[in-house]
Amino acid sequence: MSQIAKRNIRMSPAEYINEKGILKQLGTILSQKGLHKPVILTDKTVYPIIQPYLPKAFLERHPVEIFGGSCTFEEINRLTDKLGSFDVLLAFGGGQLIDTAKLVADRLHIPIINSQTVPSNCAAITTKSIVYSQAHEKIDNVRHKKAVDMVLLEPNILMTAPREYILSGIGDTLAKYYEIRRRLTLEKTSQLSLRIGRFFIDLCREEMLKVKDLENLTEEEVINLIDTIFLVAASVDGISDQDGHSVIAHAFYNGYVKIQQNYTKTHGETVALGSLVQILIEGEDQLAQEIVTYHKRVGLPLTLKELGLEDEDEIDELASYIARPEDSRVQSIFPDLNERLVRQTLEMIRG
Repeated sequence: MSQIAKRNIRMSPAEYINEKGILKQLGTILSQKGLHKPVILTDKTVYPIIQPYLPKAFLERHPVEIFGGSCTFEEINRLTDKLGSFDVLLAFGGGQLIDTAKLVADRLHIPIINSQTVPSNCAAITTKSIVYSQAHEKIDNVRHKKAVDMVLLEPNILMTAPREYILSGIGDTLAKYYEIRRRLTLEKTSQLSLRIGRFFIDLCREEMLKVKDLENLTEEEVINLIDTIFLVAASVDGISDQDGHSVIAHAFYNGYVKIQQNYTKTHGETVALGSLVQILIEGEDQLAQEIVTYHKRVGLPLTLKELGLEDEDEIDELASYIARPEDSRVQSIFPDLNERLVRQTLEMIRG
């Protein structure tokens, strides 16, 4: 799809609720919206987790489709062919399931209600989906035709997710600041919408750095943490358009998952280390120390070794990937970036 405007602001979702017990109201919500033929997309792990939070026998009364596991065009096509007779798609799961569901609902021209079950990223809200190959390599970034209709978040589900998924959300949200601040500069933020984008990335940093002890958050701190990971972080992309695009931290992640087929760290944990790589390349010592101190405090990775990257050839390949001249997102901010500089930086965090 060709660019129709230099700056395109996307507001999503139409409705957002982050509240304990909200999923118990799902039957009433569907009825009020005149939706009578829902289909549920979830996976085998999430199915038993969400059951106690839904209306009684909700999963037994409505059709359930089990997600294939990855956001691929093959899975998107399969679900589009199978779910065409329903009037709303209810998506319960993680980022790849949610990204798949958004594209399927977009193709079928039906509403979507997202209930993400891990706070690992802001996929539930954004108007885009990251599509991967069968080999888990990112191959496309697809924009949707419309905003997400509704997002319903149950804090008790999100905050009892495995710790690495909570860390993923924190790392991915912090990256909004460390990566994107080089795009949303003082010169650009004379434009009001970009000033709002800059405020959002500053807020991402401010709220995440408040987190000191994940085990002992107050109820208000939980709500604020979830709202920042989902609502604030997703809004950066929506209001800043191309000036909200990722830079080195996400290039680091994309290179990592391409090289390490059996990777164990989450998206946001990996992106968090990528943020440190970008800051070290910039030579911003004070911010680098801020990242190191915070990562030690909450348990985010600080070395390549923690990601299972110890082989010389793999580190060389990662440096080459990050410095690719065809990567316009990285090169637009770092036009003089070269493989040698990236390789020297990676050596600094080898571990």
